Amino acid sequence: MLKQLSLTNWKSFGPEGPANPPLQFAPLTLLVGPNASGKSNALDALRFLQGAALFSLGDVLRGHSEAGVEIWPPIRGGVVEAAHAGTDTFTLGARWEVPSGHVRHRIVVSTEGEVTASDDSIDLESGGHAGIARDSHSPWSRLARVRNDPPPPADLAFADEVGRELREAVFLDIRPSLMRAYRPLNGGHLGTSGENVSPVLAALPEDKLADVVDWLSELCGPEIACLEFDVTKLREVMMILVERGGRKISARSVSDGTLRFLGLVVALLTAPTGALLVIEEPDVGLHPSRIRLLAELLENLTRKRHIQVIATTHSATLLAHLSPESLANVVAFGRDADTGDTHCRRLGELPHFETLRDSKNIEQLISTGWLERAL
Repeated sequence: MLKQLSLTNWKSFGPEGPANPPLQFAPLTLLVGPNASGKSNALDALRFLQGAALFSLGDVLRGHSEAGVEIWPPIRGGVVEAAHAGTDTFTLGARWEVPSGHVRHRIVVSTEGEVTASDDSIDLESGGHAGIARDSHSPWSRLARVRNDPPPPADLAFADEVGRELREAVFLDIRPSLMRAYRPLNGGHLGTSGENVSPVLAALPEDKLADVVDWLSELCGPEIACLEFDVTKLREVMMILVERGGRKISARSVSDGTLRFLGLVVALLTAPTGALLVIEEPDVGLHPSRIRLLAELLENLTRKRHIQVIATTHSATLLAHLSPESLANVVAFGRDADTGDTHCRRLGELPHFETLRDSKNIEQLISTGWLERAL
């Protein structure tokens, strides 16, 4: 699980120091703040770290294609805007909790000329250290040097675990338009856009499929009785929602909001134990009266399934329906009026957090700028 992320001279984040403390993460962490406050820049940093475990650093920023097909979209802003204005070097640091212990990963990247890493290392907090061999053409795939006494865990398993955490992180971008088509029956994973929702649902065991139906019934006006599946002779499948009255609605006619919520439910129910899911604005398309259901879904499944969710939101209603613990773990973002740099803090660390937590109208406090003033 990702525990901490430090961003030094990355996009809108400035130099290391009291004004730019590391971001702290819990099993469920929502990122809130005005538009252009830096929330998406923080998620871009996570994408960069994931890409660095898969491709060369230049390809991570510019995008990577194979046989003319883009398999890694570029980081927003590319090479030119990756480093903070006026600099050409940024540093990203992450602290992970893995089976081998607590591990820190640090990478210092120069964007001047060829994109290179001047430092790329992993440290086990109990003492192990490994430098990661990297050049402009090779991804993080082998370890160059080891300095430790006594020796680190066999084969530096802790470094492999961090690499696996990064490679397997899921950046969800649910797109209802891609969820309405027939898909091959053995469609495998959900896909980052939810495009394989029909085959994944068709393959779920009965108990998990019943869970999906229960969540949908809470969401939809007409209660959902069950899900059916239309399978073609070519072994392609499309889901069909069946309402209590017997009416059937194929994926082609299901609303965008329902499909977004369904994609999120399926992602949370099928993610491997310990997986990290990163989501931008999961509340998009949901009726205000159903936002409480989203809060319940996120808290319930992150706890029950031991997975981690980091998500941005603009919904004060969503915050109002969080438990006190989850509300304290929300990270609020803002921009410094003088420097323009992003600054952020956990709500639980803000002065007078109790005022927010105990308020009878959290939505009004947030919508009137309480968070910006508290930062």
